[in-house]
Amino acid sequence: MASNLKGLFAGSGSDALNNPAVCAEVVRLTEKSTSDITLLYLGTATYDSEVAMQRQTGWFAKEGCTIVTLPCTTETPSAQDMKDKTEAADVILVSGGNSLYVIDRWSRIGLVPHLKAAMDRGVVLTGGSFGAICWFSAGHSDSMDPTSYRTSDTSGHEACDVKNAFSAWEYIRCPCLGFFPGLVCPHFDKVQSNGVLRALDFDQMMLRHATERGIGIDHWAALVVEGDSYRVFQAPDKPGSVLEDGTFSEEQGGTPGVWIKDVIESTGIIDTRLAPPSGKLYDLIRAPRGGEITPDPRLAKAREENPQPE
Repeated sequence: MASNLKGLFAGSGSDALNNPAVCAEVVRLTEKSTSDITLLYLGTATYDSEVAMQRQTGWFAKEGCTIVTLPCTTETPSAQDMKDKTEAADVILVSGGNSLYVIDRWSRIGLVPHLKAAMDRGVVLTGGSFGAICWFSAGHSDSMDPTSYRTSDTSGHEACDVKNAFSAWEYIRCPCLGFFPGLVCPHFDKVQSNGVLRALDFDQMMLRHATERGIGIDHWAALVVEGDSYRVFQAPDKPGSVLEDGTFSEEQGGTPGVWIKDVIESTGIIDTRLAPPSGKLYDLIRAPRGGEITPDPRLAKAREENPQPE
């Protein structure tokens, strides 16, 4: 791993990136004072919602950071604009929201190489929910939740935070940027509007994509990455899935944590274990066995239901 790699990848977006302790940790990673920090906010996942942007950048703005945005939903920024804004950034903050829509949109407009170059320069990468999973190979995604579609009245918010009646939709494996290997599940200890605990559904996804390493990040937890090392960050005084004996609580009866999942070859048994509080990044993440990745067959349907703008 690159020695200048820096990132904070949170289980939640609008909650975590509105939490002073989480935001202060992002600032610490820059090794700069807030008045010297330029933060580039990418809100494509919430279709450049002003409400979502204010919630996830408000603390940084109040502390003196310069906030820059790059709207991508209904307009296509020029290559020069993408280059200039990513090169000027000390922090790139990606919002939560509809994962599949964003990955397709960023690929279409040519933003991905600029994000990769920023990572290689040591820019702090951060975000929660989609803003956490987007940097990895793939994510356990709510991209088929109709409330996250561009046409929905609630699409400016993370679907996990939308309080509505349970509806029948399924989580899908969403391909992401692939800067790091791993299939990542955000909001690991939360139930969304389909009434399904993400941790339990993630087991079924792992069985369908058995060559990959799974990483589950609780809603109030985050992975902090510095060079080839990582730490598990817990938002203070927040609930999570880790009980005192290190076992999993479906009712958020413990503290926030990060979980590792592997399907044992030829057995169909899922090995689930709590990630150590700190360690080497190469012990946490790994490439898929045999280099094989199985795409989700529902991706075409998801794209049809939430199409890109003309």
